[in-house]
This record gives sequence, structure tokens and C-alpha cells, in this order.
Amino acid sequence: MITQNDNPRFLQLIKALDAGWEIDQPVLIRSTWRTASEASGTYHFVLRRKAQDQTTLLSLPPSPELLAFLANHKISITTF
Repeated sequence: MITQNDNPRFLQLIKALDAGWEIDQPVLIRSTWRTASEASGTYHFVLRRKAQDQTTLLSLPPSPELLAFLANHKISITTF
């Protein structure tokens, strides 16, 4: 269940999917460095609306909601 307390970037993904966008798999994850001691990654979603011939990119930081969403929907992820 999605709530207003969820990560705003994650909510942006959910709203896009509700508006008819589809995830073009695999989702790409790229390592980024926030500080010298903290490594992180960014998830890059290519979203498509085939009927309108539209494509967009949505990049999200990891969050518990996002990781659960990826696992629950069995979305494939590729590191680049």
C-alpha cells in the first residue's frame, strides 16, 4: 500500500505507472558516491508509453519502498 509518507521520488514512479507509463526492463543501477565513506547507487527507469510513442527516464535513489517494489514485481536489474 502506497502512503503519503513514502519517498517522494518513489511516489513519482508510482504516479507515472498509474498514468499509463510502463517500465522498459531491465532497470539500470549505477554506482554513485555520496561521501568518501558512503557508497550508493541510483536506479534508472526507462519508462515508455507505446501508444503515444513517448519515452522518459526517471532516476531514483534506493529506498525501502523502491527495493520492495522491485522485488515484488520481479523487475530485472542490470548494473552499469
